Amino acid sequence: MNSTDILNKIKKLAEEEDEKARKVDAILSLVAEDIYYGNSDLEFLEINNARNPHIACAVDGSKYQLDVGDFSLIIARAVKVKGISGEKGKRIPPDIKEDVKLEDNYYGEDKVGKDAILLMLTLETEILSSCSDCDVVFIDGPIIDPPTYDDNDEDLKKFHEVRKLTISTSDKIIGIVKRFAQRFLINKLINDGYAQLIEARESYIVQNLFLKLRQKFEDYKNPRFLGWISWDSIFSSNYTTDLAGLGKAYKKYNIKLYSGYFQQNAISPVARIDVLSPDNNKLAYIATWSYPGITEVTILNKLADDISNVSKAEAEAYLNLLISARKTRPMMRKA
Repeated sequence: MNSTDILNKIKKLAEEEDEKARKVDAILSLVAEDIYYGNSDLEFLEINNARNPHIACAVDGSKYQLDVGDFSLIIARAVKVKGISGEKGKRIPPDIKEDVKLEDNYYGEDKVGKDAILLMLTLETEILSSCSDCDVVFIDGPIIDPPTYDDNDEDLKKFHEVRKLTISTSDKIIGIVKRFAQRFLINKLINDGYAQLIEARESYIVQNLFLKLRQKFEDYKNPRFLGWISWDSIFSSNYTTDLAGLGKAYKKYNIKLYSGYFQQNAISPVARIDVLSPDNNKLAYIATWSYPGITEVTILNKLADDISNVSKAEAEAYLNLLISARKTRPMMRKA
């Protein structure tokens, strides 16, 4: 294919994508009209701040994997940041849990990587159980977090049982999903008759629908929420083949979840919100601690993310301690 043919093909692809975008835009205009005039069970809510006093917590975790010859050193950290809001303003004291693990590389990098995630999530789950004094708990990511369920992995099965018990006994947990690809809203709209959206991307649909609704409501500065969507209704539909892995984990957890979408103001990112019950009052806590423009949505989640981050320098320091303490034979680091 010569350069002229390639340019013509690129031009044709661009025209096709422009046509798809125009069709999606027209459909979203209809969706926005339905929501604006109350012809949809989706609500576009303006959210006020929560009343004082209250305590809000944010939980986040991170991991760092360092290859050291025939072993991998895994460092995991989980953080709880407690936001205390009252008559004397706001205080934010952190609580930190850490763990390290040395794992044989015999079973390959995929196994080591999954175990690193599992160690981090285990610490997060432990710290979640210490939030009984909080009115609300923000976690970074979905309430049902990967790795998804695997009947052949005993460690993963044990983790799921502990996390399910921790989550199911606390209705105060709110998952804040910064990067969402699961097509909850698209599946909801397809079920409502907008089948033309079947090939659309979730984040594009959500962001554009928020823009259209803010234009209709003439509101660009206030926190807004779009929801709720029942996970039961999504996983009982015929359009969830791309959610098969998550659906399997959801069934194993045996809890009910609901999702919606939150935006602090018109120039802020949109995040998906996961809860165990569709309670609009919980959204006030998000609005209270939200901050314009940050991807983590709330300042508590931002602090938890920063504090929990395990840096390369820290991982190197742990490795040096390990090498110094291990006297039987030297460790050779991978190049």
